[in-house]
Amino acid sequence: MKITSVSAREIFDSQGFPTIECEIVLEDSVPVVASVPTGTSRSPFEAFDLRDNDSNRLMGRGVQKAIQIIEGELAPLLVGRKPDVVEFDLKMIEMDGTPDKSRFGGNTMIAVSMALCKAQAYAHELHVYELIAQLCDFESVSLPFPMFNIINGGVHANTGLQIQEFMIVPTGASSFRTSLELATIVFHTLGDLLKKQGKLLGIGAEGGYAVSFSHEREALDIIMEAINFSGVDKEGDFVLALDVASSQFYDSRKKVYNWHDKVISSQELMQEYVSLASHYPLYSLEDAFGFDDYEAWHMLTETLGEKLQIVGDDIFATNANRIAQAMEKGLANAAIIKPNQIGTVIETLQAIKLCKEHGFNTIISHRSCETNDTFIVDLAVGTSAGQIKAGGCSRGERMAKYNEMLRIEDNLVLGVFELK
Repeated sequence: MKITSVSAREIFDSQGFPTIECEIVLEDSVPVVASVPTGTSRSPFEAFDLRDNDSNRLMGRGVQKAIQIIEGELAPLLVGRKPDVVEFDLKMIEMDGTPDKSRFGGNTMIAVSMALCKAQAYAHELHVYELIAQLCDFESVSLPFPMFNIINGGVHANTGLQIQEFMIVPTGASSFRTSLELATIVFHTLGDLLKKQGKLLGIGAEGGYAVSFSHEREALDIIMEAINFSGVDKEGDFVLALDVASSQFYDSRKKVYNWHDKVISSQELMQEYVSLASHYPLYSLEDAFGFDDYEAWHMLTETLGEKLQIVGDDIFATNANRIAQAMEKGLANAAIIKPNQIGTVIETLQAIKLCKEHGFNTIISHRSCETNDTFIVDLAVGTSAGQIKAGGCSRGERMAKYNEMLRIEDNLVLGVFELK
């Protein structure tokens, strides 16, 4: 089945900023659509985010230039051809010709790449996760463990917390549905406890509570109280995960950290993590140090790597070359995977396969400025990534991911899906 048209439009993400939607129509007139998220806290190593920079319109954040590229330069190469995401991703990379995708823009390219991947799956009567598994030469698929971001801090919420994400991970659940049910119970129990404490409840950018706290330990204590009070710990074990997003309070020139109105060293911040790991059931620690504080990353991995999942996000930016370099230096043991960081589906799959081949854990992740697109769910299942971050237990753009995972789980359990 061939492509008959490729178009793009400017839509708005979960925080009301412009982003790109790409639509591909096949010969049976069925449209396939993909939309692109954006990060509030962005790695300096991410693919270039192309914006119009027109101060007279949408604060300069419009994406009309990207739409012109899709419809003027890329669409003519696709119309009349069968969708092939690998072939066209490689073609786009070659045409862009820049190390950071600054000609086309990573947001432009991933919009087309995701839409093409969906169109190819549809043309071959496959689920998107089934096609992804085939592209990776995987013989089976599995559902990931979800990491629910139930308290938002850092740049995602003005709450006095420097750590950006406080997550719960239901490890003892027998299914994704059970995981989601348990997490929602803890989430709403947490809300009730916060109200009883007289906290003014808000919802952060990623669907967790945005509440003022005096320190990280206060937030962790009330999360543990919510788990215990809700009774869900009797049905399955919970562990905690943190995304520190330390680049937001890191001085790369001096290699120091502005931690709660104090300037501290990497070693001092390291001791804070050691203390947290000894007092709480901490499982995963993401972006604990700045994107170029390599000595600290190595020190953390050596010290806590046997006990914790040490996760790189800003330091890797879903770039297989950067992940490979970090592996050689012993800088982490897991990687965040965000397709829009690298700009194409094929490069995203390369990063995941590299991690799997070398024993690195992978976590498929949403962004702070999201859409209702659920491509990352198919990505997590098709690559058997093991873990997924899609936000808290509220906001439609977050729940869209979790609800799609429920549908996929039903398909797998009912035997609708058979890997070919």
